[in-house]
Amino acid sequence: MKQRFGKKYFYAYKFLNDCLPIYALYAILFTEKGLSLTQISLLFSFWSFIAVVSEIPSGILADRWNRKYMLFAATVLKAVCFIVWSFSGTFLIFALGFVFWGIAESFRSGTEEGLLYDNLKSENKEFDFINIYGRGRFYSSLGALIGVVSGGILANFFKIGTLSIASAIVVVVNLFFISKLKEKNYYSERLEKENINFLKTFSDAIKICLKNKKILFGLMLLVFIIGIASYADEYDPLIINDFGLGYIWLSIIFGIRFLFTAAGNHFASAVNQKITAKNKVFILSGISGLLLLVFSIIWNHYVLLIFGLHCMAMTIVEVTQIDIIQNEINEEGRTTVMSILGFLQNLAMIVFCSIIALLLNSYSLRMCFVIISIYCIAGIIIAFFVNAAMKKSLGDHK
Repeated sequence: MKQRFGKKYFYAYKFLNDCLPIYALYAILFTEKGLSLTQISLLFSFWSFIAVVSEIPSGILADRWNRKYMLFAATVLKAVCFIVWSFSGTFLIFALGFVFWGIAESFRSGTEEGLLYDNLKSENKEFDFINIYGRGRFYSSLGALIGVVSGGILANFFKIGTLSIASAIVVVVNLFFISKLKEKNYYSERLEKENINFLKTFSDAIKICLKNKKILFGLMLLVFIIGIASYADEYDPLIINDFGLGYIWLSIIFGIRFLFTAAGNHFASAVNQKITAKNKVFILSGISGLLLLVFSIIWNHYVLLIFGLHCMAMTIVEVTQIDIIQNEINEEGRTTVMSILGFLQNLAMIVFCSIIALLLNSYSLRMCFVIISIYCIAGIIIAFFVNAAMKKSLGDHK
């Protein structure tokens, strides 16, 4: 009997990968150890830097080698990070933990999408990618929700370092579900017939990103606008800190973010089927930016639901754009293309955190979020007109 991908194992893997109590608390752990907001922002920037330098090489490796093994390696490295943090008390040791986590994220980035899409393609079900991918992200968000809620509650009874060890144990258990996934990699199979060197894999991915307008525009949206929602999530615990609320509210804000993100992932496919407006990406992105602006102006825990709606709208747009990109890739390395996206997003994350670190020297966290929301609104308006101009240009050429 032909082995199938095992989407239930994929969902279980996605769930456990983010069902970690430490997610709600590591920024607080840093503050408890005496790190300043500026130092924390620098740690986040360093994390992104590590991911940047390892992103594309790891993506090429995943396409040329074995994506399932890459997920294995990523999971082990993530566990090492949390173990290191449990014994850490200094900026440099926390940075070392981010070295392991940054490499782990680069190993995972694009690998899941490539593994899933090629398996579905082998079963002639690639059209179902947006459904299974969105549902996988739903379980990921659900796992994160349970992880952060439990983390916020358990922090009242255990030290955060202990919860870091508990998170490492959960990560190790996840190796079982990875082992059950079916490996399918059309690009590595292609290498058995064609002589394609390491750099050619990268150059082919670059070419399709630059020549295919749908991929290029989707990458730009994901990096400069849609990605802002995920760049800013590292500051969620600091928002609660700014509100002057207790640990239980960490669970609430993370719970709201992940609950609404899960809803966005779950309903992304349905929204794409039912809303046929050509400009729905711009409409949803604009609404998301406006919701963030309202939340930033009011800046009170009573309007956290507005913050959640912002996350949901941006998540729907993100899943939609990734589905478009996957369907546009033909013979090129899928993971390499997605690693280019990850590379650009990590560069943007470095710039984002560095700018926030500078702004925090002169402005409050609230004002920083007002600036972020205005940037998102302005960015999506500019993107709308750029897209219209590109379509007009293509029409004139025809």
